[in-house]
Amino acid sequence: MSDGVGRRFDRAVGRRTLGAALRPVGRVALWALLCLLLVRGAAAVLAPPAAEAPPHGGEGAIDRAGTAFAIRFARAYLEDPSPGALDPYLAAGARIGAGRPPSARGAEPAQAEVVHFSDVGDGRAVVTVACELRDSRTLYLAVPIVRHGAGEVAALGAPSIVAVPAVAGADPERPRPPAGSGAAQIRELVGKFLPAYLSAKEESDLRYYLAPGASVVPLGGALHLHGTPAVDQLEGGEGPRRQVIASARVEDPAGGATYPLAWRLEVRERGGRWYVSGVEGAVS
Repeated sequence: MSDGVGRRFDRAVGRRTLGAALRPVGRVALWALLCLLLVRGAAAVLAPPAAEAPPHGGEGAIDRAGTAFAIRFARAYLEDPSPGALDPYLAAGARIGAGRPPSARGAEPAQAEVVHFSDVGDGRAVVTVACELRDSRTLYLAVPIVRHGAGEVAALGAPSIVAVPAVAGADPERPRPPAGSGAAQIRELVGKFLPAYLSAKEESDLRYYLAPGASVVPLGGALHLHGTPAVDQLEGGEGPRRQVIASARVEDPAGGATYPLAWRLEVRERGGRWYVSGVEGAVS
């Protein structure tokens, strides 16, 4: 009996002794945890604020807004290229010539998609839209746009119809009359080149007008030119390399519609004669 009581007493004493021994350890662990929390809190207060994540509507969203707008504008342009129909799409101060809607069935756009997006800086871009018409033809429209943040997109003027998807550019400066002694030759070159560009079947048919090494795919009679194209120069200067805007009214012989179009031409002088070295989309 006494032995059982003694053993119980010994176990009770052992538990009290173990608890007394562990209490300092627990206090140390608790103080360590409190110190860790204090250090982390101080670091969070003293550390510089983390950079905020960009809000929805960054560059990617702007591009999506620009491409969606270009598709809407291209469809509206092919359905009715009149100023009244296109004014809601234009940027402030932008102008576009008068056109005529298609008179033939099947010339309306069935679907459209963006095939190239060229950001040329200063909030401007040229978006190439492939428009498949109901008569199975496909037109590529290079649409010049300006962007001022997510959802704020407008057209800068008339698009250009290009033969194939191509990198297109626009200059932030406003066009001005060609300058210098080469002005008359540049106008004469554009006046002869543009009708050939619209009507030629093969690239070799344009060789007389092209600079050595230049490659331009003609439109092969897809459009007919009305009148003489107007020619303006981008940037200033009178050097041997210029970029000009060629604006003209053209007719779609298949659908009967007329469109005011603009092309950006790169021209260069060599041996006293001017040549075309490139054709791209343009800001009119």
